[in-house]
Amino acid sequence: MKSLGYYNGTISELEALKVSANDRAFYFGDGVYDAVMCRNNIPYLLDLHIDRLYKNCSILDINPSISKKQLKNIICDLVKKVDAKEKFVYFHISRGSQIRDHAYGDLKGNLFISVTERKTDDYKEKMKCALAKDIRYELCNIKTLNLLPSVLTAQQSKNSNCDEAIMYRNRNFITEGSHSNVSILKGGALVTAPNSKYILPGVTRAHLIEIANQNGIPVEERKYSIKELLSADEIIISSSSKMVRGVSHIDGKTVGGKDEKLLSLFRETIYNNYINATTV
Repeated sequence: MKSLGYYNGTISELEALKVSANDRAFYFGDGVYDAVMCRNNIPYLLDLHIDRLYKNCSILDINPSISKKQLKNIICDLVKKVDAKEKFVYFHISRGSQIRDHAYGDLKGNLFISVTERKTDDYKEKMKCALAKDIRYELCNIKTLNLLPSVLTAQQSKNSNCDEAIMYRNRNFITEGSHSNVSILKGGALVTAPNSKYILPGVTRAHLIEIANQNGIPVEERKYSIKELLSADEIIISSSSKMVRGVSHIDGKTVGGKDEKLLSLFRETIYNNYINATTV
């Protein structure tokens, strides 16, 4: 099987899976999601992603129908059914199903999972990015299904033949990418936007900070400007699917390229942790 879908206990090929039209994910994007890469049937850092999913459920008053352990077991079983060395596992919990109404009742969450073949990007290849105004809502720290602003921004960067959009607010400070976190290297330090309602607390971003601390590299969690971004020694794009990649151009102008050694430390440590993982 090349792709697989799961919805509230029903398993089938993804294209044949049937989902309730009364699911609030369909009407409102009323739910939260997460995703992991999987290699050799090991969903990488799955526990951390499930913890974040359930934390976000709690923040939004969504009642999951199963426990964290049950979700983990389901995902670990599903990945074995897809014939690929590397896979992308997406999973979301919506608030539940009811006739369309903005207000909600006492609902049990619906669980959807997809497993598809997907190889990791060439982590050594730098990305081309575009700057874009951050037009998202003020719930960016929650990984909700409401992704329309990010969809529009990602398409804007694609139309400019770029790999990702780097977003900014208030005409100045950098938040994150349309579907990634953004950090910079400057003078041997790792600089990354602070956790707030304006950025997702990324799992890979957290590992960047951990690697920096382990290697005695200063970490500055603070706002930084477009000017600082463009003059950075290196720009780092991080996410669970992209791992860690550098940036070569922003809006067609050359950037970075001044601290390849430090960039390689982050990039290769995280990628090697992924390919050598033996447990979830």
